[in-house]
Amino acid sequence: MPLRVRAWTLVAGLISIFLLVMLLLYAPPDGQERAEFAQFLGRFHPLIVHIPIALLLLVPILECAGIIRGHLRQAAGFVLALAATAAITAALFGWLLAWSGGFEGSLVIRHMWGGVSLAAACVACWGLYGWNRRAYAAALVMTIGLLIWTSDQGGKLTHGRTFLTERMPQPLRRWFGVERKVTIDPTSFYAVRVQPIFDQKCVLCHNDEKFKGKLRLDSYEHVMLGGKDGRVVSPGELGKSEMYRRITLPPDSKDFMPAEGKPSLSPEETKIIEVWITAGATIRIPEEATRGLPQSTEEKRVALPLTADYRPQWKTITALEASTGIRIVPRSQNPTDGLILRTVTAPERCTDATLAQLAPVGNLIVDAELA
Repeated sequence: MPLRVRAWTLVAGLISIFLLVMLLLYAPPDGQERAEFAQFLGRFHPLIVHIPIALLLLVPILECAGIIRGHLRQAAGFVLALAATAAITAALFGWLLAWSGGFEGSLVIRHMWGGVSLAAACVACWGLYGWNRRAYAAALVMTIGLLIWTSDQGGKLTHGRTFLTERMPQPLRRWFGVERKVTIDPTSFYAVRVQPIFDQKCVLCHNDEKFKGKLRLDSYEHVMLGGKDGRVVSPGELGKSEMYRRITLPPDSKDFMPAEGKPSLSPEETKIIEVWITAGATIRIPEEATRGLPQSTEEKRVALPLTADYRPQWKTITALEASTGIRIVPRSQNPTDGLILRTVTAPERCTDATLAQLAPVGNLIVDAELA
């Protein structure tokens, strides 16, 4: 390519990058939806974005193949120019999508800056191509790394933050230190009986800021993840659970936990850990496994259901609403919290005869809002 054409092409690329930076600085996405035509154009971003990815990944392949066949290395420059053009276009359409489509948030901003940075890196690689091989090679490696990071941010936007890791095998989780997000029922055996023990006796040395042996015990996910030496809990296998071994050692043993003179677990607390591990170390364990354990204060406070579950009667409830004109609505999202009878919208219909029709669901009604 003639030097003058190459120079003007490089200048055009740099101007494009400058304009993209200005757009991100002075017109960032703010959660507001704008013109439909802008949204229409922006929605081509998920299609366009794959083009620079494919082209950019092709460049190092051509470079390596060019060691044997020199003409392939020459093709790498042309492919790199296409990749830079496609990256600039994808970044522009990405900004258009975020700015007009009502997007906002730190993840969106990171992905956008990643896209613009990637476009700039492609332009830089193209500028170095054929001029300084070492600098070009280093820039290309960094550009591929930036491509991977930016693609990861985009994947999190599209599929969620845990899409890549939610099915990751446990050995890989331990290797990369990835925790599995688990929803903990606050009334479960683990939440009521097990985690409080860790909080009182273990978390001081095994938390998110101070985790001895790379072990955290401040959440179920981290407990099951283990530490630098692997698992500390082997579900259903008490003899293979390092945690249980350590809390049952003689207090003067160097491996005894909790260490450093901190209060040790009481016999009751040790028994709770034993029962939990033996039963499978799950969040909820079979009720028969807990027999013989004294009730905790939290368990005694668990409220009994107000009524039976109303959901099996929902067709009957709907039919009664239609025939009587009276509203019967759930008291809360908990199906055992009962129903509310509302007559405010039709007080004239609330007669003794009407109320008698509600007898089939009368045991489910716990409150009334009368006119």
